[in-house]
Formats: sequence, structure tokens, C-alpha cells
Amino acid sequence: MPTISRRGVLKCVGATATTATLTGCIGGFGSGGGEDSLSFWSEFWDAEERADFREWYGEKIETETDRSWEFTDYSYADLRQNVLTKGRTGTPDVIEGVAEHPGDYVEADLLEPITDRMDDVDYADGFLENALDAFRFDGEQWALPYVGNGRALVYRQDVLDEYGFEPPETAEDLLDIGSEIHANEDMNGFHLTTEKGEVRATQEFLSHVYQHVDELWVFEDDAWRYEGSPDVFGTVLNTFYYRPFHGDRQTTSASARGARWEANDQGYARGDHAMIECGPWIADMAESDEEEEVVREKTGIAMLPYADGGEAGTYLEVKPVMLNANSNDLDAAWEALTLFTNPDSIQRWAEESQSDLYTPVHDDIESTLDIDSYESFQDAFEAGTPPAPIEWGPVRDEIYTAIQEVIYGDTDPHDAGEQLHGALGEVESELNE
Repeated sequence: MPTISRRGVLKCVGATATTATLTGCIGGFGSGGGEDSLSFWSEFWDAEERADFREWYGEKIETETDRSWEFTDYSYADLRQNVLTKGRTGTPDVIEGVAEHPGDYVEADLLEPITDRMDDVDYADGFLENALDAFRFDGEQWALPYVGNGRALVYRQDVLDEYGFEPPETAEDLLDIGSEIHANEDMNGFHLTTEKGEVRATQEFLSHVYQHVDELWVFEDDAWRYEGSPDVFGTVLNTFYYRPFHGDRQTTSASARGARWEANDQGYARGDHAMIECGPWIADMAESDEEEEVVREKTGIAMLPYADGGEAGTYLEVKPVMLNANSNDLDAAWEALTLFTNPDSIQRWAEESQSDLYTPVHDDIESTLDIDSYESFQDAFEAGTPPAPIEWGPVRDEIYTAIQEVIYGDTDPHDAGEQLHGALGEVESELNE
């Protein structure tokens, strides 16, 4: 198994935002489902701007596979849970997800390796190598990537200009700027996603951990070694989760604790926050002309501020598409997967959803970046660290617990860091059993 590439040599990052809530089945094509239908579960299907692509894709894949298809959209948390619960039934046949999901599914014996099938993918050589590496472990390729992004600081340029502030480079700068804005404006100076179970909360936490360690988990000598430290965890929890809510330089209203991604991303577009952590999909969050002006004309992008002892870095996510090993028609499922990840298909839907391809993961796809102030997303893209291909469920649970304990003031952040370190040490033992 290869180790994960280090931050300094990365040339890509991946994937996407948590951008939808559970909405259920989008609908089938042709005969409309039934016992002979196949299914594709993804958060991707929710977006209205992809409706034309969804119709084109559904009709084309039904023709190519001679099977009817159902496309169902879930939030990522619900998607993962439903795959783990129902995947052995053979549903869904194709699974889209986030970078942490393949390790969970492989551990549960739910994924079909695609290594031998890769020879039939004529566009496979065009993927950036690190995008493929993110899903290459246990001697197999488990997924194909299709989009990528790096997490960055998204800030209100007009608000910072009004106060004479430059975008913060360090966490202390972030707290100084955020607290003054919060004290004097009807908005949070800085905001994070903190709901328990929300995948964005894990990703934002890891963004700051990766500013202190090159890799959190390393595979050597046929075993996983955990490289986290209580000092790093305590520093991150104190700086980004305790002090913004409880410190002498409070940046965020206490009512914002436990926030989902919508409160973070859509809230920024509404004017609720001056600074958030987000990916390039923020460009698509506007629901009015006023919000469009905020996200495209009044927004700046910078690398995430780092705490004492850290350096520039962020979370790298490559978004995967996978085969359910229990599908009753793996060949048809593979046709659906490869059509979806084909650069020509991606270019088709990118015409309607351009922010998804500001930082593409394939050589044949041109960046759609059309907002000059968003150019720093490319810097984040190149500086990211990907999550190791482990079973992330137990790790996420411990991270969620630590965040909740800290934001509600139930545990000292450094004590919470010690507890998280000990809990993840036990996860290391479980991974290597």
C-alpha cells in the first residue's frame, strides 16, 4: 500500500462540499424502476443546475446498459449510513461520496475493486496521479475521482476593507479581526461547521490538523501508524473551537454552535458571517441578486489561517465514484460509473455548475475559474493533504465528540485534545487487528 503523498509534492486535491440535504429519490428513467432497475446514490443529484445533465445522463446510460436506472440524492451523512445499512442487498449499484467513505465501505466488504477494469478506461491516464492515489490501497483501486477542491478562508473583502484589515494569515490575526467585526457588526466575525455528525465538521477540523502534521495516519510495515499528538489537537480545539465562542476575543455567537453546512455556506451568502472556511462551491450559494453580489463581487479567498506552530496547509478531498460489490449487474454499474467520470460528461454538467471545476482533477478538463478574486483556491488546491484510506467512521465519531465538548464549554480544549489522542490511539489498535 502506498503512503499518502506529502503536502509539498501534491498537485491536486479533491472534492466537494456537503451541498444537499436528504431529499429522496430523484426519479428513474425509461421503465421507471422495479426489480430490474439499477440505482445510483449521490448527493450530486440534488442540484437544480444539474437537472439537464441528469436527464441526459439517465437516458444515455439506460440506452447503453439496457437497464432502467433510479437516481437518489442523500446528504453525505445519510448516504454513508444507508450504504452501510443496505449495501449488502445490492442497492445502490453505484455510489458517489466523499474522500473518507471508501475506507469505511472496504472495511465493510461493500466495494468492488476496479483495478482490473481500469485497462478499459481510455481516459484513466489523464487523472492527476494524487487523485487516483487517494483511492488506491490494499493493492487495489477502489474508486475513480471526478472533482477536487481545497478548503480556504472565504471572507468579505468589503467588510475587511472598511476596518482596514488584510486577510488574516495566522489564527491570532483571525481572532483579532473576527472579534472586532463580531462586536461591531450584526454578523459573526468567523464561523465554522460544528454539528455532530456533519462531515464538514471533520474536514474543517482536519484542515487545521494538517497544518501541523504532514499525515495523520501512515501505512508502514503492513500496519497503520497514528501520528497525531495531544498538543496539536489541543491547540486546534482551543484556537478554532473554544476561543471563538468563549475567549476574550469572541468571533461567533453562542447561538451558532452546532451549525450545519447550510448555516455556514448559505449563511455567508446571506451576510451572517464575515469569514468562513469553504471550497469554491461558495460561488453557487447565492439565492438572490444581493447574495450573488456578496459571493462574486464582495468576496476574497485566502489560505486558511494557522495556529502557533503550524504552517500553510489545508484539507485535500478527492470525490470518489464506486461500485457496490453486491450489485446484480456489475458490468452495467461499471458503464454508469465510467460515463459519469468521463471528462466529456464532466464538461457537460460543468457548463451549468462551473464552481465544481475551478480546480479539476483531469488533464482534459479546463478550469472554469472565472472570478479573479477566487484564484487563491488554486493555492489551497496545491497545498492540501488528503485523508488516509482508513475506516474513518470511528475517527469521525471521536472528533465530533471532542468538538462538542469544547464548543459547549464542557471540557477544557487541551484536556479534550488529550482525550481525543487517547481515543484515536485505540482506533489505531483496532485498524491493525
